[in-house]
Amino acid sequence: MAGIFRQFVPITLGALLLIGCSNTQQAKAPVAEAAAALPPDTFALTPRMEARAGIATAPVERQTLSGEGIYSTTIEAPTIRSGVVVAPVAGIVSRVLADVGQAVRRGDVLATIASPDLGDAEAARLTARARVEEARARIDLSTARAGIARADWLREQALYGRGVSALREVQAAEGRYKEMLAEVAAARTLLVAARSGEAAAIARLGALRAAGDGVTSELPLRSPVDGVVTARTIQPGMSVGPAMAGGAASHEHLFDIADLSRVWAVLEAPQAEAAFLTLGSAIEFTADAVPGAVFRGRIVRLGENYDPNTRIVTVRAEVANPGGRLKPGMLVLARARNTGGSPVLTVPTAAVQQVQGRDVVFVRVNPHTYRLQPVVLGARSGERVEIKGGLSAGQTVVTEGSFVLKSEALKATLGEE
Repeated sequence: MAGIFRQFVPITLGALLLIGCSNTQQAKAPVAEAAAALPPDTFALTPRMEARAGIATAPVERQTLSGEGIYSTTIEAPTIRSGVVVAPVAGIVSRVLADVGQAVRRGDVLATIASPDLGDAEAARLTARARVEEARARIDLSTARAGIARADWLREQALYGRGVSALREVQAAEGRYKEMLAEVAAARTLLVAARSGEAAAIARLGALRAAGDGVTSELPLRSPVDGVVTARTIQPGMSVGPAMAGGAASHEHLFDIADLSRVWAVLEAPQAEAAFLTLGSAIEFTADAVPGAVFRGRIVRLGENYDPNTRIVTVRAEVANPGGRLKPGMLVLARARNTGGSPVLTVPTAAVQQVQGRDVVFVRVNPHTYRLQPVVLGARSGERVEIKGGLSAGQTVVTEGSFVLKSEALKATLGEE
């Protein structure tokens, strides 16, 4: 009896195993058959697979894209309220009277340059002035001589009328008078030329920003605007000169001065989000260098050119800077409220995947069945992205757990290869 039992047990176990395998194969057969019957780029998941992957879906909807974006931002000095100081002549820096961080007023002397060119220009102006005075004196003299010649001519005419003087005396007196008139005209021409020379000399001195009267070889460099010195590149004894056309100028900017009561916050906006930043949009940010302070401003200028490598455009906001706490060159993260225009077709950004370099979403076509759908993306704002092609309103797309479907798509692609 025991022997019969020992033979029966293995037979029974074997039969059970065969039955179990048969049931498993029968259970898998409908899934395999269903998968084989699906169109290309369509995938079926069991309820258990969906639950394990955490599949979630959302409808394709028309919405006005809006939201809050965070942008890398650089603080800059406003160029419309800034100025630079350059050397208009070649020379040696003799004194430096201002340093970085110092507040200055327009017209304040920041440094002086010792230059023979300035002395030459002053001497040229004085020489030109002397020529003007000489021309005026010549006019006065010629006019007086012309008056005498005219009186002599009139006297000879009177004498000739009484028969006392000969005709040739009258003609000689008339010739002397006309000669004096020519001298007056020549003297006036010399005065015009002398005045032109003086104007040119004065203009040259104005370009050199010379101050005071008299001959000097020291040129004061003055601030062109009210503000704060943000850069200084010179020191006493340094040789400086004007910028040379077509070449690099040594120390071209001797001083940079900026009015920092208001500064520019220059945002770097990706191409997909730039369309939703509008003039007047509010921004705010904090700075590590100014703990506890929140700075606010509004967008005043939209960039026109995109960086061809990064597809980023700069957007400028103006920000109040009480106490000058924000400094040019600071890097901050600014928040800006994006406002859209007309409603557009959108999906959550989490719905978009990339398969073999294509932007795709997975559309639910039936319960537990999904189709890979290539799409054309538009602008992004917050957690939604515009769909310009590939979907229609009312369709349902996978937003969470789509990595499982992406894996199935990649496996199918590899199988085809």
